[in-house]
Amino acid sequence: MSRYLHSKNVLGQSLFQKINECRVLIIGAGGIGCELLKNLAMSGFLQIELVDLDTIELSNLNRQFLFQKQHIKKSKAKVARESALNFNPDMNIIAHHANIKDSQFNVEWFKSFDIVMNALDNLDARRHVNMMCLVADVPLIESGTEGYLGQVTVIKKGISECYDCQPKPLKRTFPVCTIRSTPSQPIHCIEWAKSYLFSQLFGLPEDDDDERLEAEMTDENANEIDNLRRETQALKQIRAAMGTLDYPQRVFKKVFTDDIIRLLRMEDMWKNRKPPVPLIYEDIENLVTEGDSDLNYIEDYNMLKDQRIWSLAENFVVFLDSVRRLSNTLLKKHISNPNATLLFDKDDQDALDFVTASSNLRSIIFSIDVKSQFQIKAIAGNIIPAIATTNAIIAGMIVFLDSSRRPRVLVSESLTSPNPECRVCNNTHIILRVNTRTATLRDFLEKVVHGQDDDEMDINEVTVEEGGRILYDVEYDDNLDSTFEQLQITDGKLVTVKPEEQSTSIFAISHRENFETSNIWFEVEGTPFVKNQISHNDSAHKRKLEESEFDASERSSRKRPAVEESTVEVVSDDETISISREGIYEHEIYENGIREKNKVYNIDDENIDKEVIKDDKKENRIWGIIVID
Repeated sequence: MSRYLHSKNVLGQSLFQKINECRVLIIGAGGIGCELLKNLAMSGFLQIELVDLDTIELSNLNRQFLFQKQHIKKSKAKVARESALNFNPDMNIIAHHANIKDSQFNVEWFKSFDIVMNALDNLDARRHVNMMCLVADVPLIESGTEGYLGQVTVIKKGISECYDCQPKPLKRTFPVCTIRSTPSQPIHCIEWAKSYLFSQLFGLPEDDDDERLEAEMTDENANEIDNLRRETQALKQIRAAMGTLDYPQRVFKKVFTDDIIRLLRMEDMWKNRKPPVPLIYEDIENLVTEGDSDLNYIEDYNMLKDQRIWSLAENFVVFLDSVRRLSNTLLKKHISNPNATLLFDKDDQDALDFVTASSNLRSIIFSIDVKSQFQIKAIAGNIIPAIATTNAIIAGMIVFLDSSRRPRVLVSESLTSPNPECRVCNNTHIILRVNTRTATLRDFLEKVVHGQDDDEMDINEVTVEEGGRILYDVEYDDNLDSTFEQLQITDGKLVTVKPEEQSTSIFAISHRENFETSNIWFEVEGTPFVKNQISHNDSAHKRKLEESEFDASERSSRKRPAVEESTVEVVSDDETISISREGIYEHEIYENGIREKNKVYNIDDENIDKEVIKDDKKENRIWGIIVID
């Protein structure tokens, strides 16, 4: 029996044929990506490209079923390809172990696909793919899961809202004073242990810590800010004693006793709050020595279940021992590199023990609920729980043809129109084909930005950016004579042009070494700047910017060249410029390098092949932009 018999019966021959021929891009080969690739393999999709930067880890095996133990440390994309071919050897799968933001994955590459399916787990990559699909005008199916919840949505340019139409929650940040002086939630203590104490003792202290304190300073808390600065300096001095026998004890007394006593002296701070209770090292040490009922396995606390809540004595012992272990690790690194530091890693048991014990001890001081190591690992590592069943359901929804009329677990929602305030899909998206090795920023501004505006846009009224860098504005013109390549504007980069009084245009750069005609500088696909938009159909509308020198001999001998698709032919006859097809024609006349005239003509059928403009001056340099429907 044919492997496709059921698919043909369900879909019909016509739709099944389209599925066979459809070129699909899958981005992400994790929990959703594995299930999605399996679904496509079993449904008859044959042309697939898969991109994923990650390698397989042991923790992936409980929910990413295309991977097995022997695949650990190997590329997710390449192993997923091999596993999927076992389901369907007829498939042509190209796997890329790479970052989807790499220059090789430019807008032309995105345009080669019929549909893009996202199975990503991070905001930055999702936003990048969203932008590239908008520029390439390729439909995108976006998906994601969080625990038992999941979603699937279709993003189609001009029809449905894009990924950025709705604001995404930003990373939570907390005031320094709250973290350092007045914590009230477990997250405050965990953030203090991970970002402040760990960095001060073993890592690279945050450079902006003093700046953040300065930013939060007011007349009311000036004394507190000064005390926090002195506290940080004292901790740095204690760090110099790393490796000594009493180092863990000195750290404990500093952060859990002395600093808390200092806070208690600020009586105004505790008028409406429960004051903290400092921990006394000797008292807890005696408790451990005498034997706490909860310390039956304190000698081997590594065997503690991570879901269990540790007692005060347990946290005390874990803290001291984790400080010793981390200190020894860092001192060994200093042998080969005196400037070496440690970074917090949720999968590093020593680091996790330190953060768990430190945050719990601080929680006890401030009468805050303590957490298990499992809970702290999830919070400190920003872990979103992943459930295999949810991934499977969402991956099934991505390739689902129709939904049930009586949804129970699956709740459908009508597609929302694009948000007119969205700063991503409400912009104009342009594909700019250019030789990045030879074209300069000045060429771009004069021939594309300035040359396309009906009212002669002043380039001093625009700002040009790329990836957060300002390349040009009225007060910064150092880059004008640099080539795109010198400015690191290479294949696949996105350049944003922001005029003062018009909509923003985003240019997707596509490197082209040579053009069919030597006098073409750029090729633009799309309509820059809303003010200049003209009616057009769904087919691609292109402009070719041509720079030509006409002399008398050329005018008399030139033959009319064939008109290429999506271009307009420019013909010069003596002193007359005419065009051969309907469209928009902008005519600029230069003499000695200075522009003297600039006019835009909207040519209809009646005017075609008729005189458009007479040039009374010989020897003029004529340059034009042509836009067609």
